[in-house]
Amino acid sequence: MGAIIYRTRYCWLLAATLIAGCGDSTSSAPHERQQKGVAADHILLLPEVEPVVRVRLEHVDKEGRSLQLGGNDQAMTVSWGTVSHQVAGPIRVSRSSDGWKVNCGGITLNPAPPRDESFRIVSNRAILLHSKKASRRYSGTLHCTPPESKSDSSWDLVEHINVESYLPGVLVAELYSGWSPSCYQAQCVAARSFVCMEIQQHTRRHYDVVDGPASQAYHGEVDDLVAKEAASSTTGMVLEWDGGLVPGYFSSCCGGLAATAIDGIGPSLINDIPPLQGHDGEDVCQSSPLYTWTIDRSARALGRRLAAYGRRISDDGLSSLSTIDRVETAESNRHGRPTRLRIHDRRGRSATISCETFFFAANHTGRGSGTSPSKLLWSGWAGGSYLRGRVALDGHGFGHGVGLCQYGAQAMAKEGHSWKEILDWYYPGAGIHHAWQAGGVE
Repeated sequence: MGAIIYRTRYCWLLAATLIAGCGDSTSSAPHERQQKGVAADHILLLPEVEPVVRVRLEHVDKEGRSLQLGGNDQAMTVSWGTVSHQVAGPIRVSRSSDGWKVNCGGITLNPAPPRDESFRIVSNRAILLHSKKASRRYSGTLHCTPPESKSDSSWDLVEHINVESYLPGVLVAELYSGWSPSCYQAQCVAARSFVCMEIQQHTRRHYDVVDGPASQAYHGEVDDLVAKEAASSTTGMVLEWDGGLVPGYFSSCCGGLAATAIDGIGPSLINDIPPLQGHDGEDVCQSSPLYTWTIDRSARALGRRLAAYGRRISDDGLSSLSTIDRVETAESNRHGRPTRLRIHDRRGRSATISCETFFFAANHTGRGSGTSPSKLLWSGWAGGSYLRGRVALDGHGFGHGVGLCQYGAQAMAKEGHSWKEILDWYYPGAGIHHAWQAGGVE
C-alpha cells in the first residue's frame, strides 16, 4: 500500500491519546544552549556541520524481554568502555534486575556489560532488527541504553546515525511511493530542518527523536532511489530565517487552510517567526482522503470523555460538561482556520478550548473517559450538533496544519512546481541555507 503517509509530525497527538505520557511536544522552551555566540534563546542555531542524530528505535519496558539483532553469522562488535567482543549474529539482548544479558548463538557474553551502563553494537553492514513493529535494517551504531533514572529494568535501543543517512528512511516512511521527486525534495529539506531542531532541543536526554509519530516516521536503511536522490540533491540544505534555523514542521493534510505554529504546535518562542505563520489562501490538498471527514460519537459519551480530560488538566469549564449539544468555532486565525472551539452541553453549560485541546479531549482514553472511541479524530478542526443522541463531528485534514502539507506539496509538484517553490509557499519568507556539503560529518 506504499509508505505510511499519515505518520506525520502531528501524529504524536494520536499516539499520546493512546499511551499516556508519550510524545515529544516542542511547545516547551529550548534547552539552555552550551554553544557560544547564540544571539537569543528564541533563535535556533543554524548547523555548521552535519550532525549525528540519535533515534530511539525501541523502548523495552518489560523485564527480561529481548530484542534480536543481526542476521545469521553476521560479524558484529559489542563494546563498552575498553571491553570489546567480536561476535556472530544473531544476538539477543535483554535487561533484568540482575543486569544485561547478551546471548550470541546460545552463548552468553561473560563478562556482561555493567547493568547501569550503555553498550554499543556495530557491524560493517546494516544490522537487522526483529521487532513487533517490523523487521528493518539499520546502518548506524546501535546503543543499548538504560533509563537515566537507572531504577528499573527498562531500556532503549538507540541508533546513532548521521543525518544524511537517516533522511531516506524518513522519506520512505512519510511519503507514498510514486509521488513526485520535487515533493520528496521539499519534504527532505523540511525533515532535515525538523531533525536539526530536535537535536538542539534534546541535549539533556539520550535520544533526539523516535522512529514513529512522536517525531517523524523512519524506516531505517532503505533502497528507494527517489528518496536517496532527494536527500543527495538537497544535501545539507535547511530552512533559514533571520540567521536562525526554521523548525520544519509538516503534516499529512492541512484541510485547505494553514495553521500557525503558535496555535498548532505550542507557544515556544521558536514558533513565533514569520515562516511559521502560514500561507494566505487555500491549499491544494483536496486529493487527500482526509481533506474532510465525519466521525460520529455518542453525545453522552463525548461529554463524559471531555469532562474526564478537563479533570485531568484542571479545566473547570471542560470538566463540568455532560451530554454534548454542539461544537462550534469560537475563534479563527487570519487564514480562516479555527483555533478555538466553544463546546455546549444539553444543560446549557459551555467551555471554550483550543482545537488542540479538543483533539486531545475527544480522543482521551484515560480514567473516567469510558470505553475507547471506535474512531479517533484526525485533527482538532471539527464541529457538529446534537441529533437523536449523537454528534456527527465534521472535520478537516489530518494533523496540525503547520508548515508543509504533504498532500498539498504533491499536488503542487504535479502542477510542475519546483521543490523551492513548494517550500516558499509553505514557509513564507524562509530561505535555504547550505549548512554542509556531501560527506561533511565531523
